[in-house]
Amino acid sequence: MRSLTTTSSSLMASFVLAIFVSMPAVAQNDNQAVVDLVVQVQQLQDEVRTLTGRIEDQSTELENLRDRQKDQYLDLDERINDLSSSTPGPIISGSANAATGRATTAGAGNTSQSVSPAHENAPQVRAPLKNPSSVTALATPDTQAREMAASPEAEKEAYERAFQALKDLKYADAAKLFQSFLDQYPGSEYADNAQYWLGESYYVTRNYDIALEAFQGLMTKYPDSPKVPDGLLKIGYTHYELKHWDQARAALEQVQQQYAGTTLARLAGSRLRSMKLEGHY
Repeated sequence: MRSLTTTSSSLMASFVLAIFVSMPAVAQNDNQAVVDLVVQVQQLQDEVRTLTGRIEDQSTELENLRDRQKDQYLDLDERINDLSSSTPGPIISGSANAATGRATTAGAGNTSQSVSPAHENAPQVRAPLKNPSSVTALATPDTQAREMAASPEAEKEAYERAFQALKDLKYADAAKLFQSFLDQYPGSEYADNAQYWLGESYYVTRNYDIALEAFQGLMTKYPDSPKVPDGLLKIGYTHYELKHWDQARAALEQVQQQYAGTTLARLAGSRLRSMKLEGHY
C-alpha cells in the first residue's frame, strides 16, 4: 500500500512537471504556484508515510511490552498461588514452608540455613563499679526490647507480613518490607527467600536494574538456597528485558544444563527460542 501511494505521488509530480516544461514561458510563470503546490503535497505525503510507519512500529513494540508484562504478572501470580495452596497452614521448619514462601525447587537440594539463638549474641552486662565514676555514665541498653525484636516469633511475623503484601499485589510495599526484613534479620532462615521475593517485587514492576541486583545477591549470599534455580532463571529473564542478549543467553543456557528436565529448564528453553526468532543470536 505504501509503495502504491509512493508510485502514484511520483507519477503525478512527473506529469505536472512535464506539462510545465511544455508550456510557454508566460504560462510557466503563471503556473509556478501550481507546481510548487504539487511538490509541497508530495513532501507532506512523504512525511505522513514516515510518521505512519513510526506509529505502526511503536504500536507493535507497545503490544509486545503489554504481552511481556502480562506474562510477568501471570507467572508471579501462579508462583504465589502454588506456594499458598501447597499446604493448609504455615509450617515453620523444613523445606515446605509454603505459607511463608519456602518452597523447594525441582533440581535443588532441601538445605535450610540455621539461625543462631538471639541470646547468644546479646551484649554482656558488667557488674556496677564499687566507686562512683567521675565520667557521666551512658544509658543502659534496652536488652529486653532487642531480644523481643530478634525473637523467632517476631522474625516469622515480619517475613509473613512482607509475603502477604506480595500476595496482595502491593509490590512497592512488599519490596520495602522484604528489604527491611533483610536489614533486620540477615541471618534468618527466611533470608534467602526474602532476597528472592525482593527481586520478584522489583521485576514485576519493571524495575529491572534493581531486580537484577537482588537476584544476583541471592546467588552470591545464599549459594545453597533452594531458590537459586529460580533466581538464575530470573537473572536470564531480567537480562532479556534489559536487552543484554549475551548475558541472558548465558544464564538461560545454564538453567537448561544444570536443571535439565525441570519446569525451569523448559521455561528457559522457551525464552531462548523467542530470542532466536527475534534475531538476538
